[in-house]
Amino acid sequence: MIQRICFVKLLDDEVTSRGELATLLSAQMREAGADVVVGLPADASAARWDLSIVITAASLEAWNALAQVPAMIGAFDELARRAAVVKAWTFEAADPAR
Repeated sequence: MIQRICFVKLLDDEVTSRGELATLLSAQMREAGADVVVGLPADASAARWDLSIVITAASLEAWNALAQVPAMIGAFDELARRAAVVKAWTFEAADPAR
């Protein structure tokens, strides 16, 4: 199992609408076929970031294919227009049974 994890710092004028953006991105990515969770900071330790995005895929090949779906490209393009910083990493689950 693969997890694509992104942390997003929005542009200053986008921060007040981060909840709406989280809902929009989640809907767009799910429509594209992604198993996605979009999160907002829950405590002070996460306040540096405005959004988290965790996408789960069966394999690296599945993630790479999903990343090429036009709706996913559109969602990440929307995010890029509204973000100051996006950090993203791809991890393989240590517990493949999950």
